[in-house]
Parts: sequence; structure tokens; C-alpha cells
Amino acid sequence: MNAIRIHGRGGPDRLIHENAPQPHPAQGEVLVLVNATGVIATELTWSQTYQTKAGSERSLPIPGHDLSGVVVEIGPGVTGITIGSDVYALTAFDRDGAEAEYPIALPGEFAPKPRSLDYLQAAAVPLPALTAWQAFFDHAGLAARQTVLIHGAAVEVGIFAIQLARWAGAHVIGIY
Repeated sequence: MNAIRIHGRGGPDRLIHENAPQPHPAQGEVLVLVNATGVIATELTWSQTYQTKAGSERSLPIPGHDLSGVVVEIGPGVTGITIGSDVYALTAFDRDGAEAEYPIALPGEFAPKPRSLDYLQAAAVPLPALTAWQAFFDHAGLAARQTVLIHGAAVEVGIFAIQLARWAGAHVIGIY
């Protein structure tokens, strides 16, 4: 399969487009055919990009973890998803990512792609939306009738922050 792999720590100059072995889903995994994906700008500086969850070095990791695509193969033990389903996902940072034709995803990492979004739009949702959610609900304890000032309201995380804050019943002030 076509993939972008990282050949050593560094910057974008370490990214090489090449052929890589195509994975197949193991127990509890799903294989997705990617239609759109992205690389987070700082990803090449993160330890998780180069190490497994256990801390050992990964050989030629594949970056990118926000994706949208179609389920093409389902591993044993996976229920509630069917081949041909349109999905979007944020895969774990300590495993190979989505800058490949066929990445592996876990069922808890993806959701059905909204019909109102095309693949490109859907691939731009996972990390910015999660970042806004965590900021408001995991860290700040946002509640109805609070006032929220959102810097960068017209970009990435900001567009999701506005929507989530309004959904929570907060008064939103946005600065572009």
C-alpha cells in the first residue's frame, strides 16, 4: 500500500512516500480505506509518534491520526459495524496512523461519518473537536449561563468551541 513513513526524528524532511506492508485487522480491529486525512503540525515532535504504548521505539512510523474513509475489513470480535460503512476517526498516537491507504482503527476510535459532511470535511473534525470538548468539559467544567471568550474563533478548535459552548448553554464571545 502507499504510505508516508517517518525515517528518523526530525521535521517534514523525514517524511517519505513509499510502499509499506498492508495491515490486516486482528482481534478487535477494523481496516479502513482512507479517503481523507491530515497530519497535526506538531506531531513530529511528540514522543508518542516514535514509541509504542510500552515505550519501545517504532520502526518507520506512519503519521496522521485524523481520518475519514470506508470500512473494508473487520477483525474477529468486532460487532456493530459493517463493511462499507463511512466513518471518521482519531486513531491512537502510539500506533501507525492514517497517512496510508489502509490504517487500522479500533471501534472506539471512530464513528459513523455524518452525511452532511464530505470526506475531507469529516477528516478535519476529530482532534479539533476533541480538544474543544476536553477544554470545556474535562478541564473547565463549563456550565449553562457562563460566558466564554474564544480567541481564534474562526479556525480549527475555535469553530468547535463555539458550537459546544452554545450547545452547553453558555454565552459566547468570539474573537477572530
